[in-house]
Amino acid sequence: MSLKPFTTKFNNIGEQIFLRCDPKYRHFWDIRKGQVLTNDGEGITLKEILSPLPKQVLRKGPLPEECFLLGIDTSEPRDGQLRDLPIISEIKSDKLLLKDADLIITKLGTTRGYVFENTLKDENLIGSTELIPYQLINQSYVTAFLKYLLLLPVYLSAYAYLESGKTPSHWRVNPLDLLRIKIPEIPKETQLKILKKVEPIQERINTLKEGLDNPVQIINRVFAREFGYSPKDYEKRASQKTYEKSFSDLNKAFLLRSTVKFQHPKYDYLDEILNNHPWVKLKMLCSERIHRGVQPKYDADGEVLVVKTLNLKHEYLDFSESERVTQEFFGANQGAEIKENDILVSSTGEGRGKVDIYNLEEPAIADTHISIIRLKDNVNPYYVLYFMRSLLGKMQLDTLEMAIKGTPEIYWYLLEQMRIIEVSLEKQDLIVNEIQEELNALQKQKTEIQRIRDQIDEIFMKAITQ
Repeated sequence: MSLKPFTTKFNNIGEQIFLRCDPKYRHFWDIRKGQVLTNDGEGITLKEILSPLPKQVLRKGPLPEECFLLGIDTSEPRDGQLRDLPIISEIKSDKLLLKDADLIITKLGTTRGYVFENTLKDENLIGSTELIPYQLINQSYVTAFLKYLLLLPVYLSAYAYLESGKTPSHWRVNPLDLLRIKIPEIPKETQLKILKKVEPIQERINTLKEGLDNPVQIINRVFAREFGYSPKDYEKRASQKTYEKSFSDLNKAFLLRSTVKFQHPKYDYLDEILNNHPWVKLKMLCSERIHRGVQPKYDADGEVLVVKTLNLKHEYLDFSESERVTQEFFGANQGAEIKENDILVSSTGEGRGKVDIYNLEEPAIADTHISIIRLKDNVNPYYVLYFMRSLLGKMQLDTLEMAIKGTPEIYWYLLEQMRIIEVSLEKQDLIVNEIQEELNALQKQKTEIQRIRDQIDEIFMKAITQ
């Protein structure tokens, strides 16, 4: 996004729904006239094509029926498809009913490209309250065409002109502004011709994606071979909905807890595996106590990077929406400093349990929802990272959660009790190298898929700019 010096009139401000004076917002409406591709003001507004549906909120707790869950964090940016969605029977926070929507668009993080065509209209579909369900009210447009159009990079850049919020993690595009964006008037016949060209490309992408390993699957494949466990055996135990336990079994677990969740037989599998190997508590591998970050005092001109739950993807750290604090704040809160090769765990909120490693040299600070794990020099940090992401780590992170204050958290002192299978540094290096080789190969496959995905953008841009 780039802006050139321009002038506008005060009465232009009153012509918009929101009385905003920020340059990028005024530039989009006063200079570009709400048009993304040109500045001539021509085109048709989205509000002439789409209408938001009334909100139907489902409160947290058990659901009356099983539902497909569409999550923002768990969805791939610019994918636009409802594929491989988890089926759930209970929700931990309020959700929106989305099954009647034709098109679904997020208002949080709109620039990342979360626009979905609802291909599950006959199913129970729910999602985050940040998602807005839209109904197609103009039958001269095709939903799939609108999806691809609104996911074009040029449109994603345009959404940035409309964002507002106190920090990047809170930046949203108001649906009222979104619906006033203008798109080209394309005959339906042309739309269908474009989609006909796109369909075989999308099918090829889907086929390639079906053959992709999930990064956690790669980790589990290596760890399962090394430590003798089977994710399929775990899934069989996890599918048990009822079970019996004797009181004498309560003291066999590494934490004396009697909750139904903690005593589920699937966690017995964890003990069976760990009992076959030497292990140490995570705190024994740390060079200092595990601790949380601090509540940041954000500054748009700050020099020091802040790591938040939003940045943890359980695969890599994503700083496409980064926030910062001043050097002065950083100096006054050295206990929250993140160093290279520190392992970071999201410890509160709905995104808790994500594990990533800080692999940058620049200084950074963690917010209060992040636990910082700093390891000794004789430990390969990536071995611990992959262990915590594996089934062995996931089972432990699940059981370490406690709701002392009503909200489930993974407290730092419980995190220190996590059991890590002990192997030599040489063995750690071999395991890490094997996993990283497979992850690198996976990344090459994803790069190729993105190259193919770019062909769809080229087809659309050529068709709508002629």
